Amino acid sequence: MSDFLPEDLIQEILFKLPIKSLVRCTSLSRTWNSLIKSPAFISKHLQRTISSTDHQSLFLLRLCSKEREEQYSLRLDNQDFNEHMQLHFPFESFESYFHVIGSCNGLICLAKVIQRFTVSFIFWNPLIQKYVNTEPRILGHLYSFVGFGYDSRANDYKLIRMVNSQKSKFLSENFPKMELYSLNEGSWRSIPQTAPLRYDTDQHFSSAFLNGAVHWIANRADQHEGIHNVVLGFDMSDEIFLEIALPSCLDNVRPSCLSLLVYKESSISVCQASFLSSVQFHIWVMKEYGVVESWTELVLTFGAQGEGIPRALGIRKEELLMEKKRGWIVSGNLESQQVRDLRIWGEPFHTFTGSYLESLVLLDKGNATSYVYNSNGLAA
Repeated sequence: MSDFLPEDLIQEILFKLPIKSLVRCTSLSRTWNSLIKSPAFISKHLQRTISSTDHQSLFLLRLCSKEREEQYSLRLDNQDFNEHMQLHFPFESFESYFHVIGSCNGLICLAKVIQRFTVSFIFWNPLIQKYVNTEPRILGHLYSFVGFGYDSRANDYKLIRMVNSQKSKFLSENFPKMELYSLNEGSWRSIPQTAPLRYDTDQHFSSAFLNGAVHWIANRADQHEGIHNVVLGFDMSDEIFLEIALPSCLDNVRPSCLSLLVYKESSISVCQASFLSSVQFHIWVMKEYGVVESWTELVLTFGAQGEGIPRALGIRKEELLMEKKRGWIVSGNLESQQVRDLRIWGEPFHTFTGSYLESLVLLDKGNATSYVYNSNGLAA
């Protein structure tokens, strides 16, 4: 039948199909296989999904169990954060959990760490059951920090990594080595250090990608201004670093006490927990990205001090997702101040959540590994 239909019409029909149906269509004919796996189709499908007003808003949720099992699922962006789909996790780590670097356009970036050294990174699209594994050129201790994101100009996914060979007592002595992995190129290359400043962070795998740049909370040090906190960014297209000043009250807060989160997919927010008679989250939102004067403080009162300090996981709509001390996930409304128990539990300090967009990314990569599942749900 496709021989009698214009290719543009065929594409319009295919664009309306779910991801898994599109993957099955690649086995129906050589023509459809070639079309659906073409970079142009994959890119156009992604752009249509991003610009669509009726696509379902989803969140990726990673939970870990005491038995060192990792559970990945997609959640609906509704009041109860209901489960939409379980994702089969095909990887094993015998020493520790994987670190989730981030999620971008349906691609999840993971780091495998053994004895505090990062030994490999994985780019994984669970909906099409493909992944790419790469080993870094520079062996790095956890003093490194990592970011993952999308270069829209080159239609490429990149991983930037800064590594300090050892933890210096004086931050100004740190001079990190930097390397970048390009999914299109399938290789690592060095990034030159262009500024005399030094950066460090306690949040080695915590970052936020938006507006074409990956961001971290970092210590900034130079001989004249001393050490203070900034938001450090790396533009994935221009491959240059940028800085955003924080509110002055956060200048000297230990970075491990701050959480950097994406705010409404277009800007950033920084969360700091404090406790007196009750636990409070001070959430600094940059209402206009890049405009320092637009930092605005919101406050969420959480509960009694005895419950411990929760960990901020993410912001969805007007709610802050948090992990309580014992691993239970709750959601706090920034307007009504109401906190709801979502009845979701994971091993403390290993839960990850972030927005998720279904895509065909990796379907055209010849170096991507495919996997399938048998009736028991095991990788075969």
